[in-house]
Amino acid sequence: MGALSNIDPTAVAVWASAVVLFALIAVLRAVFKLNFSLLTVLALGLGIALSLVFDGQVDSLNLLGNIYINLITALVAPLIFVSIISSITYVGSLKKLRSIGLRSVGWLLLTNLIAIVMTLGVAIPLHIGSGVKLVDDESTAGFLTSQTAPLDQVILNFFPKNIVGDLSGNRVVPIIITATVLAIAIVSVGRQKDVSIVKRFFEQTKDVIYKAVGYVVELTPYAVVVLGATSTAATTSKADALLALLSILVLGFVLNIIQAFVVNGLLLKFVAHVPPLTFFKAVLPAQATAFATQSSVATLPLSIRQLGTVGVGADVANFTTPIGTTIGMPGCAGVWPMLSAVFTINALGLGYSPVSYVALAVIGLLSSIGTAGVPGTAIVTATTVFTAVGLPVQLLVPLVPVSNIVGMPSTMANVSAAVTCAAIVSRQTGEFDEGVLDSARAGRHRHRAGVVVSPAGGAVAAPVVPVAAPLGAVGVAASVVPSPVAAGVGAAHKPVQPGFAVTPGLSLTLHQSMLRVQADDDADDAPVPVGACGISAHAATAKAA
Repeated sequence: MGALSNIDPTAVAVWASAVVLFALIAVLRAVFKLNFSLLTVLALGLGIALSLVFDGQVDSLNLLGNIYINLITALVAPLIFVSIISSITYVGSLKKLRSIGLRSVGWLLLTNLIAIVMTLGVAIPLHIGSGVKLVDDESTAGFLTSQTAPLDQVILNFFPKNIVGDLSGNRVVPIIITATVLAIAIVSVGRQKDVSIVKRFFEQTKDVIYKAVGYVVELTPYAVVVLGATSTAATTSKADALLALLSILVLGFVLNIIQAFVVNGLLLKFVAHVPPLTFFKAVLPAQATAFATQSSVATLPLSIRQLGTVGVGADVANFTTPIGTTIGMPGCAGVWPMLSAVFTINALGLGYSPVSYVALAVIGLLSSIGTAGVPGTAIVTATTVFTAVGLPVQLLVPLVPVSNIVGMPSTMANVSAAVTCAAIVSRQTGEFDEGVLDSARAGRHRHRAGVVVSPAGGAVAAPVVPVAAPLGAVGVAASVVPSPVAAGVGAAHKPVQPGFAVTPGLSLTLHQSMLRVQADDDADDAPVPVGACGISAHAATAKAA
């Protein structure tokens, strides 16, 4: 009885309920073929309901949530590293690389500038914070200040110091710089020597990593149940302390939602020429995961994967989206720092002139460069802004609980901006696949041209048609069914070289957001995520060359 007496009945009930919800999701997925996007959003709702039913006593589920975040975060650094090298060595053009890089940074910063201007334009006329009494807390303020770094240190942190340390620490900008320099070196050496082995190594490594990412991404709906429950519990536990700060809490939610859907929707429609509803439906799983995890980095593999289902080129998706986890970030580095600054200025009764607000906006924009895409970033960025403009950092302390909650829509706004910018850059650089977009608009996802699926389930080869933009984050080769497909139906089915017929009795179809490889006897029906399945986008053109 001694051991049994230590068992928490509430924790047992919570875990049992979670298992039931997991089973429900599995049934909805396997039997009713529920769309992955809808399944993820439904999982978030189930998680919130679970927390409310048990009155927030769901701390025991933190273990499962942390396991998922650790798994997917562990893949981020190698994903960025090999994807960038593979993409640049394939493109082989420094001019195109400069175009993608400069456009990516420019659009990411522009989205943050829009968020800053919008927040100031709303918060200043509303006099948010007026009449509120803020209590100084110098001890905690000292801790917040210690989390910031001077400008020269921020710039220094952009550059690699130890590639092993950068990879282990998920330091995105140094990883991008290292991968870019190495890829440029490979391209340069390739003009005098044969470096096909090196290129093939990174290409195949990328395929393996995307395959691994696919496995983890498949766990997303189950993880979102847990993360939604624990996030809701953390929110409800602070309810009493938040009543006095309800105005900034509500405004933070509203501004982030406007930034995520209205602002980005306008950019998608008029700049990227992509239907906003179609796009948001495709990236909804990434947005829901960002809301639950409060981590742009942890959401990165899912963001890249979902971009492919609307036709964004793999080269751009693999380059722009990672940059968006550390540059721009309109939610955590735009909306919240400006909102908290105006709130504090009005609470203290300070007379801020228009020029002072312009200076505040500029500092806010600069502070968004190098922001880490992890939970708690918003309050650290706000501390940087407060320090730069001379506002008392200790007055941020009462806003910490609000920041933790507003971090959910803020992270969603960050991820939405990153994927939107990727779509814009893809369109402007000619890397957008209009056919894939048309299929997504029609509510279906198709395979790349080159492999024709017959009505009987067999497939016959079509002429090799070089296609510039990939399907998914990696894409399907123009006329090849690579080894991951072969692995899905048994060793007897081998990769098909360009110009040869696909193995009879094998069908290649797309079901919602999944690529389904199936033998006629239904012996093995294994769904593989589109864009994370490790199918090379450039296999046909590379072999043709």
